Amino acid sequence: MLHYSCDACKRPIHPHNDVRHVVKIEVFPAVEDMSGNSSTMTEEADHLDAMHEILERMGEEDLPFDDGARSLRFDLCDACRQRFVKNPLGIKTGKQLDFSNN
Repeated sequence: MLHYSCDACKRPIHPHNDVRHVVKIEVFPAVEDMSGNSSTMTEEADHLDAMHEILERMGEEDLPFDDGARSLRFDLCDACRQRFVKNPLGIKTGKQLDFSNN
């Protein structure tokens, strides 16, 4: 039997008693077309020149190719899912006071 725990609070998630929520996050570089509009690689566009340049650079460098794309997956309990949905980026919402230097 598989055992799950919340990736945020580390509490065990029991499959018969608790609801397990899966959060999937994809991070990838945006590609700009010639008109300046943001698009993804799945849209119809000619990227052969860009791919050729990337392949040439890969041959020149000894480092592995890293385009910055990542796929992340997290298991959350119901309480942590509610917190995540309210603030997915984890931005602190407290007021920032700006005091003068006198």
